[in-house]
Amino acid sequence: MEEGGCEPNTVSYNTIIHSLCKDTLIDEAFNLFSEMISRGIAPTVVTYTSLIQGVCNIRQWKQATALLNEMVSQGIFPDIHTFNVLVDTLCKEGMVVEAETVVETMIQRDIEPDVITYNSLMDGYCLQGEMDEAKHVFHLMVSKGSLVNVRSCNILINGYCKQKKTDEASKIFQEMTCWELVPDTITFNTLIDGFYKAGRIQEAEKLFSEMQDCGQLPAVQTYNIIVDGLCNNQQLSTVLELLRDMEGNKLELDIVVYNTIIEGLCKAGKMDSAIDLFSGLSSKHPQPDVWTHKIMILGFCKGGLLSEAEKLFTEMKEKGCSPNGCTYNTVIRGFMNNSETSRAMELIQEMRERGFSADTSTLHLIVGLSSKDTVDPVLLAWLKDSV
Repeated sequence: MEEGGCEPNTVSYNTIIHSLCKDTLIDEAFNLFSEMISRGIAPTVVTYTSLIQGVCNIRQWKQATALLNEMVSQGIFPDIHTFNVLVDTLCKEGMVVEAETVVETMIQRDIEPDVITYNSLMDGYCLQGEMDEAKHVFHLMVSKGSLVNVRSCNILINGYCKQKKTDEASKIFQEMTCWELVPDTITFNTLIDGFYKAGRIQEAEKLFSEMQDCGQLPAVQTYNIIVDGLCNNQQLSTVLELLRDMEGNKLELDIVVYNTIIEGLCKAGKMDSAIDLFSGLSSKHPQPDVWTHKIMILGFCKGGLLSEAEKLFTEMKEKGCSPNGCTYNTVIRGFMNNSETSRAMELIQEMRERGFSADTSTLHLIVGLSSKDTVDPVLLAWLKDSV
């Protein structure tokens, strides 16, 4: 800009500072802020709001407070956007009481909280499981007329569903029409998931049909929720039938759907069906990922099929799907639970060489084995080296 004879102004600096803060490049943003001041370009509420958002994103509360005090001392008073940044961040961090204080300060300064303010506050209460307080905020929004939106309803429905209070969630869903609000995909997904987790399968299926009748097209996430719900409620024949329908309709399924079904089959001891589904993935678009392999390895180990587990563990490395720490711990526990301690110790050594470590479950198993009368010498040597 300077080479072109155009001096940077407040808008120029604010734009770049906002972008830097959004990308959490906070040091660079403050360097530019200092340059801005040194050139005599006065910061605005937009400048400070961007910086406050940036430091809040990296949980620097004291710096956020310092910036707020600094801007006020400069005669620059926070606007609704500044306060909303603070309220939203505090609520996400579980500091709802502090967020309430910010809202009170807003009102004292004659800045009326908007839907974003109240949604953030309600979300904060829901995250803490304080549904009475969340409901109070919601009714306050309703009393103010146009403040309630679809996101407001989604937040409260999600809060109730997490506590398996699906009747209360359904009531909010039904009342949305009274406020001339149209449920979106998130609304349906949240409530369907809530019904499944509460074991209310018929209501979940009915709502899924209603979703399609309303013109809301199910997304991949919707099918992930349904598949997970059916598996968790031991409806494996139904979920396999659904999978055939989805594949027949050429839906673009992600690997999460297959992982969920394979895990459900493994947990139910239906390893033949799990193996068939896993093997069929080689000819499909969503290729098995590290989690798919981990699920199958765990299934093999629980079934005492150690040779199949080790074969798959070796194959995934050959296919370029590198095992992670979770995979190593899974196969190690499988060998240890089946009294194959020596092979487990070899894998522990390999795991450590790759930069992974034993997790809590593996360590507990090792300690438990070491207390037995007959202990593998390799295990004792490893414990001695680890102390």
